Amino acid sequence: MNEIGGDATARPSRRPILVTGMPRSGTTWVARLAATAPGTALTGREPMNARGRQYALAKTLPGWARVEQPSPRQRRALRSAYRGLNPSVYSRYGRRQWAAPFPWTRIVVKDPFAMLSIPAVVATTGARVVVVHRHPGAMLASYRRMGWSPDLDELQPILAAYREKSGDTSVAAARLPRLDEVSEAEAMGRFWMALYAMTLHDLDRLDARRGQAADEPRVLLVPHEELAGGGIEAGRHFFDELGLRWSTAADEEFAKETGGAAGGSVAPARESALHNFDRPPDAVATAWRAKLHDGELEEIESVTMPLRERLAARSAQLRPRP
Repeated sequence: MNEIGGDATARPSRRPILVTGMPRSGTTWVARLAATAPGTALTGREPMNARGRQYALAKTLPGWARVEQPSPRQRRALRSAYRGLNPSVYSRYGRRQWAAPFPWTRIVVKDPFAMLSIPAVVATTGARVVVVHRHPGAMLASYRRMGWSPDLDELQPILAAYREKSGDTSVAAARLPRLDEVSEAEAMGRFWMALYAMTLHDLDRLDARRGQAADEPRVLLVPHEELAGGGIEAGRHFFDELGLRWSTAADEEFAKETGGAAGGSVAPARESALHNFDRPPDAVATAWRAKLHDGELEEIESVTMPLRERLAARSAQLRPRP
């Protein structure tokens, strides 16, 4: 058996799809959109999430983790999850989970906590990876709505180990402040930068490896606002990139972008809900701007500008530029 249990040599149409990115970046919506394609199934639960009673990769992870050399137990857990054979990663947010165990089904896995372990996940499962990113201001508004704070203390030792190993001396890799040292906007900006700086570093490593294995697909970076706000044209481009077939269910998802075909009003966000799937994608993409306090947009953009430019340069173009 080869390094990834035979999945690396599978046809592109059979590779599982990992949708990852910072929590609250839209990974659930993007994964559910991908799972409207015929022949797919979304398991729903996040295999590497250690919060609450989540799976935590067979209970091997204490929280945020940067897995580079998975243990045998972790490899088994990843393979079973990405083949749809592990009911522990099924949840109410899945789609067509009954079809997940069939060998002809293409599995979609949504897991924000995998974003720091992409090379290990790819090597173990052969997954095609989608990294979703949202404006850090959107993340501030979304975390605030949920009553969450950036996991600065938890991420700090992971970032320090990354900085020492990689030699990254950029601002994005600098020591993370404590929550009581900076404003909410700066705390979120620094957290956002640290996560995506490590992710971009890993994508560079994968690009180097692709030079030796040309059949390994490139990671797809997806700006949430461009996909959610781009309508059917952006959605079809996204499906084409992943080798997915368009569906009437995908049409229906984007039909909500103007309040529905009948011109109905846009449903307001339910503040206590983890997800608001009934809202039009384009409304979700932009509504966060009205939720920030005076000066916060300018502050968070100032903190994150260099990394936002790097992400934009590497991201998929899902609709024509103006």
